[in-house]
Amino acid sequence: MNGPQEFYKRKTQKMNYRMFSRSAMALALLVAIAPAFAEDNAKDAKEAQEATHVGKVVSITGNKLVMTSKEGKEHSHALTAAAKVTCDGKACKAEDLKAGTKIRVTTQANDANLVTRIEAIDMNKSFVDTHDGQVVSIAGTKLIMTGPQGKKEQTCTLAADAKITCDGQVCKSSDLKPGMKIRVTSESETPQTAIRIEAIDKNLKFTSL
Repeated sequence: MNGPQEFYKRKTQKMNYRMFSRSAMALALLVAIAPAFAEDNAKDAKEAQEATHVGKVVSITGNKLVMTSKEGKEHSHALTAAAKVTCDGKACKAEDLKAGTKIRVTTQANDANLVTRIEAIDMNKSFVDTHDGQVVSIAGTKLIMTGPQGKKEQTCTLAADAKITCDGQVCKSSDLKPGMKIRVTSESETPQTAIRIEAIDKNLKFTSL
């Protein structure tokens, strides 16, 4: 009788040991990765609370930034000691930001007046949209255009400081005639507002239109 009892006893002990080992390994793994999950969640929560807005530099002195919003309203921020500044994707200094430079500002999660990041975005293509088409009409600041090959009419509003060129030369909105091929640039956050219009009738780079 002792033989079978001893056999089942040992078998039960082995099964319990295996279950304990697996539980211990799972617990150890959980303990090891929990901090990483917590860190990621904290980072995600912080990023979700951070706010960004686009505008233009008025002045920057020391850690004080004065800027205008997209609507032209002036306001101020203070740069944190660790604030990161980039100019078209490359690290630069706050003093490199000149009046009129377009910037994207990120503020601290718990204080909208404190800036943690400034990105000068004048030439950075990741912050602008471009689309090609042809002029239908232009009256004042209102531009009606079609897409390539005359597809789908759309309307744009010219920004107050919109730059207009005709085959590489500065021109006026009144120089844009119906049927002209154009390339329109707008900021990603305000896609219906044109900040640049290039009339490209004679520019060979755009002859595919």
